[in-house]
Amino acid sequence: MKASTYAILVTVMVLAGGLGAYFWGTQGHSSESVPIVKQGDTISVKYYGYIYYGGERRIFDTNIEEVAKDNITYPKTVSFKWRNDFEPLTFKVGDHTMIPGFEKGVIGMKLNETKTIVVPPSEGYPFDWSKVQNYSLVQTIPVIENLSLQDFKKRFGQQNPLDNAVYRDKVHGWNCLILQIDATKGIVTILNEPNVGKYYQPYKNTSSLKIYVEKIKDGKITFKYDIESLPILLPNGGIIDWKNDTMFRVNHNQEVAGKTLYFVVTVIKIKES
Repeated sequence: MKASTYAILVTVMVLAGGLGAYFWGTQGHSSESVPIVKQGDTISVKYYGYIYYGGERRIFDTNIEEVAKDNITYPKTVSFKWRNDFEPLTFKVGDHTMIPGFEKGVIGMKLNETKTIVVPPSEGYPFDWSKVQNYSLVQTIPVIENLSLQDFKKRFGQQNPLDNAVYRDKVHGWNCLILQIDATKGIVTILNEPNVGKYYQPYKNTSSLKIYVEKIKDGKITFKYDIESLPILLPNGGIIDWKNDTMFRVNHNQEVAGKTLYFVVTVIKIKES
């Protein structure tokens, strides 16, 4: 081989190697140019959020219909609400429409990436202790009670009571007889009629909560709340979420308040600022 021919081959090999390095570098650059979420971007995500109760994962929110429908794989919190639609969640990162921990968690995510974001209570939903009330498991009420019309409606769900009518007390579960109605003072006198030694179910859809009537003596009914499992959602929005041998509490905070939150998030769209 002539020296000149060898020199030409070497030159071609060097150029080819250089071109190969160039194209490889371009591909590498392309993979690095996948959109990444940053402050000011408007993004759309699919997600589901869950908390833990006694070691069990419970979904409290999702915009994924399959997750919402599947209560076996994805058991729900007692306050979970079904959506009218399951559209992607769209928001601008940094405009504070989302809780701080969620916003921080999506920053740096790539398009089509799925990630579990862990949000501590301090960056989620605050807990307000003024919205928590403790009650004794054992309570007493008079056999005969005088109720305002407003209190009567809360107990019986009836706006206009009738004399000598029998209504079910939805707060306690037993029947009551209307003894007298004082329309002038707006007072309804009722006779509580539970049976000793019997269980009653207050409210509706609260099978884990029962009332056991222990005794009726000296014009008073003594009963005890029997709480089988927690949490229990009450009609007024409160949640029974704790008990011991003598007390239980009703929490009027959001069910997610004060808890560590877990969000499984997939970024499906990024619009750069």
